[in-house]
Amino acid sequence: RKKETNFQGLEIENTISDNELNYSIINQKAKKHEYNSINARTFLPRLKVSLDKFSLKGIQGYGANWHDFGKWMHDYLIQGRDQLDAKTINEVKKLVAGIEDPIEKAKKVYQFMQNKTRYISVQVGIGGWEPIPAREVDNVGYGDCKGLTNYTKALLDLVGVESYYTVLYAKNRRDIDKEFTSFSGNHAILNIPNNGNDVWLECTNQIIPFGFLGDFTDDRDVLVVTPKGGVIKRTTAYKNEQNLQKSKATVIIDSLGSVKATVEIKSHRIRYDQKYQLETLNLKEQKKYYTASYWDNINNLKINKIKLSNNKDSVVFTENLKVDISGYASLTSNEMLLSVNLFNKNNNVPKRYRNRLMPLKIERGYKDVDESIIEIPKGYQISALFNDRNITNKFGYYKISINKIDETHLKYTRTLLIKEGIYPKDDYKSYRAFRRKVAKSDNLRIALIKN
Repeated sequence: RKKETNFQGLEIENTISDNELNYSIINQKAKKHEYNSINARTFLPRLKVSLDKFSLKGIQGYGANWHDFGKWMHDYLIQGRDQLDAKTINEVKKLVAGIEDPIEKAKKVYQFMQNKTRYISVQVGIGGWEPIPAREVDNVGYGDCKGLTNYTKALLDLVGVESYYTVLYAKNRRDIDKEFTSFSGNHAILNIPNNGNDVWLECTNQIIPFGFLGDFTDDRDVLVVTPKGGVIKRTTAYKNEQNLQKSKATVIIDSLGSVKATVEIKSHRIRYDQKYQLETLNLKEQKKYYTASYWDNINNLKINKIKLSNNKDSVVFTENLKVDISGYASLTSNEMLLSVNLFNKNNNVPKRYRNRLMPLKIERGYKDVDESIIEIPKGYQISALFNDRNITNKFGYYKISINKIDETHLKYTRTLLIKEGIYPKDDYKSYRAFRRKVAKSDNLRIALIKN
């Protein structure tokens, strides 16, 4: 079988005989990469070729469609590799004794697996497709994605929780091609059908929450391997407002323009995914993350205290910090200039193109909600404040305001929503203008006048 994609308008020659396919293209100009553009797979010419019947290291296979291919995988690569020793069987059954809810059972088993194993890439087996037997993973305490997924499935089978081995493309978001059956994917995870409310388990990560995927495997078509055959499903998607980061800061400014602040940041979904591994770092590494990466735009930043909280049940990661910033505000003889957005400046302005060729793609949507209470120093008074700013368009929205609470306190609020999506190339200029306005507004300053 073969599938031709994006051949239109190209001079592609092909010669087909009973035992040969020969395709060629010459003098085709390369396409330059453009910022925030669609993946090359969506516009470059591609030819896929696959076999209905094949031999994989002596194992005869078949798969003209995903149903049959999945059936073959189950019967020849997965079935029978779920045996475990009596000790583990008794331990796992004892672990879930008295629990009726299948998902609660699965949580216990998943935690058992995470605590017992670690990931190691193992390039053995039938073409890298056959999982290591569950008993072997159980004995050595490690495995690759195939082995760990199969092992977790075997453990869940013991306690009566239905689950299925699943093949997919990991890391860069890419679908299994539901219209063309072939050897596909580079990773394995586990699917719990849960009466139509699919739960997905990443079995190679020993600290990720139960049922959470993150950007490594979310929102893509995957092949679920069942005893009856293969089924194409889609993994959990984390969209726009769901990827929320909320911050609250209390800021005290002294007469020298230096800052003492407490900051709380709560991160959800994909924003959680970007943060939760911070708790595995030592204190020195955590401080380096904040000073050299997360807040690398703040000069003279000193991290005095870090407290991290990882709520795996609600998938929320909380950071509580106490920081000092010496000489943050600019001083003149009679005023202090202060940038009121201290802790979440977004200076990302897309590259300019005179002649944009590709559509605009915003890969990930997200939302920021920030609030700061700012105490000004003695001997200064609040001068004029900037007006509220509110920008709304197809790409999202941006809102900021600053209000006087009393003679010595200000409240700054900021909300930024960026929407995931693919937009025509003509929209790129408007998107870039939107991001320029955001960056400019994030750097607004106010003047505090000396009494």
